[in-house]
Amino acid sequence: MRGLMTGRGTTTGRPCNIPESLMIVVQNALAHAWRQLLEEVAERQFSICDEEEDTITERLYMILDDIYSNDPEAVQGFSIFQTPVREGNLRNRAGNKRDCQPDLTFRPLRGQLDTRSSTMAAIFVECKPIDSTHPIGSTYCKAGISRFIREDYAWAVDRAIMLGYVRNICPLPGGLTYVLGSDAGQREYRVKKQLASLGQTNHGDEVYCSVHHRGPTLASSHAPSLPITLHHLWLKPEKPCETTRCKVSARGHDRAD
Repeated sequence: MRGLMTGRGTTTGRPCNIPESLMIVVQNALAHAWRQLLEEVAERQFSICDEEEDTITERLYMILDDIYSNDPEAVQGFSIFQTPVREGNLRNRAGNKRDCQPDLTFRPLRGQLDTRSSTMAAIFVECKPIDSTHPIGSTYCKAGISRFIREDYAWAVDRAIMLGYVRNICPLPGGLTYVLGSDAGQREYRVKKQLASLGQTNHGDEVYCSVHHRGPTLASSHAPSLPITLHHLWLKPEKPCETTRCKVSARGHDRAD
């Protein structure tokens, strides 16, 4: 895909298409690593309930690295990726931020994507806890989804992943539809298509996607931005850390157009 990049970090062509088959591999890898993390929790080596987001993500990253280095075939297709990266510094689309740090990055090996930039063309994952002190609206959406909409993250690709660590009682899709399906949420998060089911991971975790407009809303010097599809994967401990419940939309989810 010639013309994707310029020296200033802006796009001059269409975002790189990430095949859903590669997204499925990453989602299965995250789900598989989470089960190993739950084994550490059961052995009291780790606490999902008490640790901060960065600590959980770092431990998940180390498990992913161990799987990739020692048993990549435990997750079908994982061997066609490079070693996962945690918080690698990247510029935003406008080029005025040079230290944007997606939580996890999965880059397919050369030849898997039609792109001229293996740095910017990757599967980017933003991780957020969900509980009473980390509400979906202010944490998962405003501090997570917004980074993709304003093109800090994943601006050179058409898909990315939002990963939720659900520590209270909050179902997907209802908990997220409560925010994205509201009039205010649709405007703030520039929702083009509401949540639609993408099936499950190999471990039975539900995966949904939403589509969002992104980039400047007014005329700018940059080429127009195309929408981004965000895959939503929410992972949970064996038992909720707290009994609080998020607000849930009765609408559940909408079908894809």
